[in-house]
Amino acid sequence: MEQAYSLLNKVKEELKNKFPEAQYTTNFENLNEIYEVKNNSIYLIVTNPFDKFRLERLYLNDMNSVLNTFTTEPMQFKLILPKEADDLDKAKSNASYQNANPIEKTIGQRVLRPEYTFNNFVIGEANREAFTFAVKVAQNPNIYNPFFIFGDVGLGKTHLMMAIGHYIRENDLKTNIVYTTAQQFVEDYFKSKNKNQKSTDASLRFDEYYRSADVLLVDDIQYLADRQGSQDEFFKLFEYLNENKKQIIVTSDRNASKLDIMDRLKSRFTWGIQVDVRKPNQDLRKAILKKKLATLIENPDVVSDDVLDYIACNFEENVRELEGALRRFISYCVAFNFEYTVENAKIALESIMPSANTFSDSIKQNAENVKNAVASYFNITVKDLVGASRKQDIVYARSVAIYLLRTKYNIALKKIGEFLGDRDHATVAHAIDKIEDEVKKDDFVKQDVNNLIAKLDK
Repeated sequence: MEQAYSLLNKVKEELKNKFPEAQYTTNFENLNEIYEVKNNSIYLIVTNPFDKFRLERLYLNDMNSVLNTFTTEPMQFKLILPKEADDLDKAKSNASYQNANPIEKTIGQRVLRPEYTFNNFVIGEANREAFTFAVKVAQNPNIYNPFFIFGDVGLGKTHLMMAIGHYIRENDLKTNIVYTTAQQFVEDYFKSKNKNQKSTDASLRFDEYYRSADVLLVDDIQYLADRQGSQDEFFKLFEYLNENKKQIIVTSDRNASKLDIMDRLKSRFTWGIQVDVRKPNQDLRKAILKKKLATLIENPDVVSDDVLDYIACNFEENVRELEGALRRFISYCVAFNFEYTVENAKIALESIMPSANTFSDSIKQNAENVKNAVASYFNITVKDLVGASRKQDIVYARSVAIYLLRTKYNIALKKIGEFLGDRDHATVAHAIDKIEDEVKKDDFVKQDVNNLIAKLDK
C-alpha cells in the first residue's frame, strides 16, 4: 500500500504541472485515499457520484497514462465511492461484525466532506455575516462558544461548520474534531443504554467518544425536540466540553429561542453567538453556479450567462437544489453530446422545476393587491404599471411593485415577471437590486416603500 501511495503522489505532481491550478485543485487535490490495490488496479475513493462521473469521463485516461510512466507493468486507477467501499468492508468483516457491541457499530469518526472548505464557499449578502464569524471561530476557537448557525435547509450551514473543522485541523493535526448529526447522537445514546448489552461498557464508550472532542460539530440540533433523555445527555456533554474550553458548533433550522427543547439548553446556545444564513439572491445564486460549473466541465466558458441566469431564476429556494439542477443539466448535455443552451436547459430541467412556480389563489391575490396599491399610490393605472411604457415615473412605480412582491411576499422572480407584463428575470432582478440600494440612501424612496407596506398591511 505504501508503494501505491507513492505512485499516487507522483501522478498528482505530474497532473499539477499538466493542468491549470484551479482545475487541478478541483479535480485532483482531494484524491488522497486508496481503498485497496488489487489485480494491478489502484482503487481510489471519490467523495460523490458526480465527481466520479466527471473524473471517469474527462480525466481517468490522463491519470492512467501518467501512472504507467512510473510502472514497469500496466496498472490503472479505478474509482470507488465511499458507500461502495463501506459495503465491501462489511462483506469482508461480516462474521466479526455480527458479534460486535452495537455501540461500536455506530460510534466512530465521521468524516468531514473534503469539498466543504472556506475556499469553496461562495460569499454574498445572504451569508456574509455567517461566513465572517465562522472564519473568526476557525482562527480563534473558543472566542464564541457555542457558535450557533441557523437557517433553512440547503443554504450552506453544514458547509460553514465543516469548513471550520477543516481549518482548525489543518492548523493543528492533533486537534480532535468530532462531527455528528443530532439524529446520530440520539441513536448513539440509545444504543449505549441498550438493556440487552453490557450497558456500563457501552455508556463508557459513548462518553469517551463524545467527551474526547476538542471541537464538537453537531448538525440539525432541532432533532433533539421531544427527546428528553437525549437532551439531558447533550446538556451534560455541553457542560463538560464548555468547562474544559472545548469549541462547540451547532447548526439548526431555526434560531435557538424557537427550538422545542429544554430551556436550560436553549439558554446555553445563546451564550456565544448566533448567525443566520438566508436564501441567496439572484447574484449570489449565479456566483454559486459559476463556482460549481468549474468543477463539472473543463471549459466553463462554453456555458453562457443566459443559461446560468435561467437556472438561478428558477431554483431560488436553496443551494442544494440549485447545484443539483446544474449537475442535471450538465449531465444531460454530456450524455447526449448536446450544446449547453437555454433551450436544452429547459428540456433537461422541465421535470424538476420547483413547485413554487405554481401559486395558490392567495399569492395571486397578494400580487393583485400590490399592483392596485402601487398604481393608486403613484396615481397611474394598473395597465400603465404592467405595460411597456418607459416613462421615468412609471418605471419607478413598476420597480417598487417588483421590490414589494419580492421582499414582502417572497414570490419567485419568474412569477413576478409574469405578474408585471411578462418581464424577463434579469429585468426583475435589476429592479429589486435598484430599489434595495435606493432604500438605503434615499429617504424619499424609503418613505414610499414604507407607506405602501403600511397600506398593504391594512
